[in-house]
Amino acid sequence: MVKNDNDVYKKVLEKGLEQREVIEKTVKKIYDENKIDNIFFVGCGGSLAVMLPCKYIFDELSAITTNVYNASEFVNLKPRTFTKNSLVIVSSYSGKTPETVEVAKLAKEKGAPTIGFMGKVDSPLGEAVDFVFANQAETGVTDSKIIMLYQIIFNILKLRGEFDDYDGFMKALESLPENLVKVKETVEERAADWAQKNKDEEYFMVLGSGICYGEAYAQAICIFEEMQWIHAQPINAGEYFHGSFEIVREDTNIIILKGQDLSRPLAERAETFSKKYSNKVTVLDTKEYDMPGVDEKFRGYFSPLICSAVLDRYSKNIADVRNHPLSTRKYMGIVEY
Repeated sequence: MVKNDNDVYKKVLEKGLEQREVIEKTVKKIYDENKIDNIFFVGCGGSLAVMLPCKYIFDELSAITTNVYNASEFVNLKPRTFTKNSLVIVSSYSGKTPETVEVAKLAKEKGAPTIGFMGKVDSPLGEAVDFVFANQAETGVTDSKIIMLYQIIFNILKLRGEFDDYDGFMKALESLPENLVKVKETVEERAADWAQKNKDEEYFMVLGSGICYGEAYAQAICIFEEMQWIHAQPINAGEYFHGSFEIVREDTNIIILKGQDLSRPLAERAETFSKKYSNKVTVLDTKEYDMPGVDEKFRGYFSPLICSAVLDRYSKNIADVRNHPLSTRKYMGIVEY
């Protein structure tokens, strides 16, 4: 069992929560000084995946149009709905991703307000955006980023008159550092056992839907493929039955993320089928984990954070038993591409 880093993790989440006052002032300033017609969330890889829950929440609660784009696609397409009345939220942990920096520059040329997330303020992206939120750490950065994103988007919803329990939601957010550490502690033995059983696997299907799809996407392409060099496919649980399920056999390794949002029936359907035809199905059900201080009506919104906390322990354990550190790369940052 790989050593946990819960002390650092907790402090990183707490740092995200400490941004609340600055975030509230930032969002108010943006809305006071701009007419916001739509919102673009732009990034690459894990920095893109972490923003997918935001679109889901807006689609559920708001009438405003939101878009999630890979930065390269955004730069080349330049969507016609992208105007000076767009709010552009960009993310790159290194702060150096060229295409993401280019998005921020395009927004500045257009006159659209920008918010950026990165590890260090002193970076190309930090210099290119109007408002910067940075949180450099060895662990927990993704979860801290979700916390800050949630503070931003629920502030927007409050200002638009589309969310009437802002204070209750913020109070629930404050419970996350303690709750998510306990989630990690709960899965330690399970994660170590899973890693031992799956260390020699060559392919994973990772299913998610709704608010949890971003976590499925990140686990497949960022953890398994980028960081472990294992073939993996992220699959929307609804799309599963329109192609991917045809290659399921008794030895197909399937991971299903089952959140508590409105898309839960999609994951349940995928689980029923998968367990019937495969002997290697791992279900991560957020309902199994206690979250004291979180009202039941908010549980769905916190599903990605629970998934992220659990998958972090699974990922670090499998990296350990495979003797393949999560930092190992063959191409990224090493060769030109």
